[in-house]
Amino acid sequence: MKIVVILPTYNERENVKKLIPLLEEEIFPQIHHHDIQLLVVDDNSPDGTADEVKAFLEKWKNIHLLSGEKKGLGAAYVRGMHYAMDKMHADAVMEFDSDFQHDPHDIPRLVNAMDEGADYVIGSRYVPGGGIPKEWGIHRKIISKFGGLFAQIVLWRFNVHDMTSGFKLTKTSFLKNVDLDHLYSKYYAYKMHILHDVLRQGAKVTEVPIIFYERKEGSSKITRKDLFDSFWVVIRLRLRDSARFIKFLFVGGTGFIVQLTAQETAVKLGTSHPTGVAIGAETAIISNFLFNNFWTFSDTHHLKHRGNFFVRLIKFNIASFAAIIIQYLADFIAELFFGPTIHFLSFALPTRIIILFPTIIFLVIPLNYLIYNKIIWKTQDLKKAKPAEVPTS
Repeated sequence: MKIVVILPTYNERENVKKLIPLLEEEIFPQIHHHDIQLLVVDDNSPDGTADEVKAFLEKWKNIHLLSGEKKGLGAAYVRGMHYAMDKMHADAVMEFDSDFQHDPHDIPRLVNAMDEGADYVIGSRYVPGGGIPKEWGIHRKIISKFGGLFAQIVLWRFNVHDMTSGFKLTKTSFLKNVDLDHLYSKYYAYKMHILHDVLRQGAKVTEVPIIFYERKEGSSKITRKDLFDSFWVVIRLRLRDSARFIKFLFVGGTGFIVQLTAQETAVKLGTSHPTGVAIGAETAIISNFLFNNFWTFSDTHHLKHRGNFFVRLIKFNIASFAAIIIQYLADFIAELFFGPTIHFLSFALPTRIIILFPTIIFLVIPLNYLIYNKIIWKTQDLKKAKPAEVPTS
């Protein structure tokens, strides 16, 4: 397997002078049965970092130098990832800092984890055996821990303990399916966007404990702007992933109006209350299918097994029949216990209408959304799509 270690640099001359010989003479020789390449991505450092790297090119043939304009850490990594995949044909790429905050001796440990079956290996500070700099003040520790917890909660990624680690090894078979040219950040938060999109594809993730150190040379590059940028990226990712569900809820809201109208009309025409509820539910199902098919799940049009429109409509009705049964039984049981009306304060409200709200919210909506994604439109297959086919919602 060809593994490309990407080393972004900006004014890191003193660090690379020490780091590259260490990698070439001590670290890389420990990694057997793999072709290890080192790609230095320099942002035209004014301190002559590129010149220092060029001095090593003749001695070690596995070193590559890619220079470009300074546009942010994330932009540098993306430039390096594209080069590693397109020009060097890498099977995996490693993100590694040049400032010794990551211990070079941990590199073989991440490679071993991939050898054992992982698709995505994270050097983690927040698993047993990992740690953060002792020099950090309490405010820095709180910000780091709270930031990771915030990302875990918002993105619903509790299986990953270190959401903001910058030390990772990723198989390019997954990385190629990430739209690197449209990441939400060109700075530190790029890493959470890539992590989230790789995990959405079902990559097997392993966290290897690492100790994160304070910089030995230079000063810390993270700023308050980076903190706000990370916060905003996490929010945007959640909104992007929730866009379909938001559409689904909107369609469900219109369906509720359709259902209530059809239900009450049927009751006034003489049907029993539970039967009227069932008629309203079926009318809403047809309405919801049309809206969902042409709007909510319109991005599944390229899936071959999506099938004929009428076949989907029949499948939709069969799959959604459970929702009709649930609503029928809920109204039947409620009226059995409370009668046709429920008295609240000075009002007598129809039981069928009162029971409709919790039934739809707590039972029908979760069930329908699961059915729509897994059976009717099979959106889980979108995770395997190419970047141009991955939905933006």
